[in-house]
Amino acid sequence: MSDATRRRLGDYVALVLLELAKLGRRPLRSASGADVKRFYEGFFEEKDQEAYRQDPRMVQRRETIASALAGRLPPGARLLDVGCGLGDVLAGLPGPVRLYGTDLAESSLRSVRSRLGEQARVARAAADRIPFASGSLDACLCLEVLEHLEDDAAAARELARVLRPGGWLVAAVPYTYYWPQYKRLMGHFRHYTRESFAALLARAGFAVEAYLPNYPRWHQSFTRRYAGVRVQAFLFGRLWSTTSPYAYRWPWRRIGALQAASRRLEALHARDRALDYAALPTSTFVLARRT
Repeated sequence: MSDATRRRLGDYVALVLLELAKLGRRPLRSASGADVKRFYEGFFEEKDQEAYRQDPRMVQRRETIASALAGRLPPGARLLDVGCGLGDVLAGLPGPVRLYGTDLAESSLRSVRSRLGEQARVARAAADRIPFASGSLDACLCLEVLEHLEDDAAAARELARVLRPGGWLVAAVPYTYYWPQYKRLMGHFRHYTRESFAALLARAGFAVEAYLPNYPRWHQSFTRRYAGVRVQAFLFGRLWSTTSPYAYRWPWRRIGALQAASRRLEALHARDRALDYAALPTSTFVLARRT
């Protein structure tokens, strides 16, 4: 089996798992304003807060972002997370940086305010209409947002507008194969490759400085194991007092099932860290500078 075929098969498995994860949630049925608003207001559930705090994939992403920005921002720098969701990345950023966030869903912003209080100022806004003056920010984050926008180029230009020349952008978009189901399930209009994403940013006025590690093989392998643990927790968790995949463990085991799965993948994680990300078509997690 070729690497491309193996990757496509893994992407299809990820889609099937997403279908199962989204059972019972409101799908995106049209591009009308009312339907879009309802879709994103219900995009996150209470249980997602636990996932974003504890899931090794989310933890790894926060660590990668903090490392990418380390030493690049002066004290008191202004950083905006566009599409901040539940605020997990903002909560993990080291100071002293002035933190801001925007999101389309007021329900998400309430969660951020409850979690971070005065640590971050947040407001409801679309990614293509950012409520900041031109050149007023030192850094922006835009993580899994552009794929949700019909006009991703307009949003990329807006990111360039609010950043000062030389300002930093950390951005990520999906690299998996795009099936039409992603629009209904996730509100995605497209997915990207390294080349298409870099070209989008270049047209908006950015130069990619580094392709950040997104651990593609480790991510796929962990996702499959997560699905297995989630099924175990659903079927047997009530016997052991928890149905959370993050807390679930067999009573005769000393560590949780997900922790054990993560340990088994440590060697793959190390191999993925050493990949040449500048050469991989799946490298869609970048550090870019405003030119």
